[in-house]
Amino acid sequence: MLSNLLDRWFKDTPGHDAFAERFITTARRSGVTQPMTYDAALFRVQVGQSSNYFNLHNAHRAYVDAPRGKQQQALDPFVRTLRASVDRQPGWDELRPLLRPVIRSRGQLEHVRLQGIADTGWDTPNTLQYRQLSEECVELIAVDHAEHMVTHQEGPAPEWGVSLHEALRIARSNLRDIAPVDFEPIAPGLFRAAWADCYDSSRALLPELVNRVPVAGRPVFLLATRDLMMVAGENDEAAQGQMFDIALEEIKAGRAISSELFCHDDDGQITIREPATAELRQKQHQLRLSLRQDAYQEQKALLQRIHEAHGVDVFVATFMVYRNDTDTFSIASWAQGVDTSLPLTDYLAFVVPEDDSRVIRAPWNTAMPIIGHLLEADPRHLYPPRFLTRGFPTATLLARLEGR
Repeated sequence: MLSNLLDRWFKDTPGHDAFAERFITTARRSGVTQPMTYDAALFRVQVGQSSNYFNLHNAHRAYVDAPRGKQQQALDPFVRTLRASVDRQPGWDELRPLLRPVIRSRGQLEHVRLQGIADTGWDTPNTLQYRQLSEECVELIAVDHAEHMVTHQEGPAPEWGVSLHEALRIARSNLRDIAPVDFEPIAPGLFRAAWADCYDSSRALLPELVNRVPVAGRPVFLLATRDLMMVAGENDEAAQGQMFDIALEEIKAGRAISSELFCHDDDGQITIREPATAELRQKQHQLRLSLRQDAYQEQKALLQRIHEAHGVDVFVATFMVYRNDTDTFSIASWAQGVDTSLPLTDYLAFVVPEDDSRVIRAPWNTAMPIIGHLLEADPRHLYPPRFLTRGFPTATLLARLEGR
């Protein structure tokens, strides 16, 4: 306990800008002589004048998560990786067999996009390149170097001379060539990908691997985190229930991807599978709420920063999650007289300050036919989605929401 307290009091927990400065200083001391330019919007360092970028997200996470007194030790491997990458730049022929596909949360890319907008405004060009797999998931290109993996969120480097489509095709082929291993049983009827090579979730892109998992019926799978892909049988409700329970715990450690239940269609394409029972749908809903709460929290912080920088007077409502003995649900507040950006929630709470702060709660789907004309989908194409208020319900409409 004392160690935990000391960690909280004395451990170094720098923000992005301070960490970037520390990283560059450490790289300089290690012998990196090329110019290094910090890109605060995308939290990365450009080395020299080429398209060689070093993303800082993983290094920052490792540094902050390391125990007090061992943080520099956690940073050193990333600095060595940077030095190795600038000492020698491999050509396309050497890079081609190193390409790998990675599946990431769509919210991760949205966070990167909003960071850039927060620094340079809404006219910032969106340079991200990916293939969208579902509402929550995207496929990106990565390079699997000997000691590290680099995700290219802006697609193939220009000097590679290939399109994103071609790069992803090559990456999937390279992943397919890696020796297969058996999926590991973790509960009756439930298995997980067991390569442990940073690409376990990417195996969802290879239906021939998923289809050989020994489950009853068509395999269904969940991509809880980057390192946790779980597979169960389509009719095994007990295994699917455990799958959602495990995912709900595992996402607490970060690197979450999706709450969606997937399967492959007859052509081998990834498709959404609706959970078969109300109990499973409720478990999935809890997982989705946990993921959405984190995504909306990051989105809110960035939108507030953008609004402040550009003089936008719009209240960014919080995505709140409540749990009781029988239910878990999300809700957001919409107050009279306040222009608001609302997240998509299960319930809306209408606040009427002039009436002793009267609050009327209504399910979103029930409310929309009554007051939907007072909401506009945010034209900035945010994800997760938000809606801008255009007025406030009249007393007559509020009475209808209350069922009076």
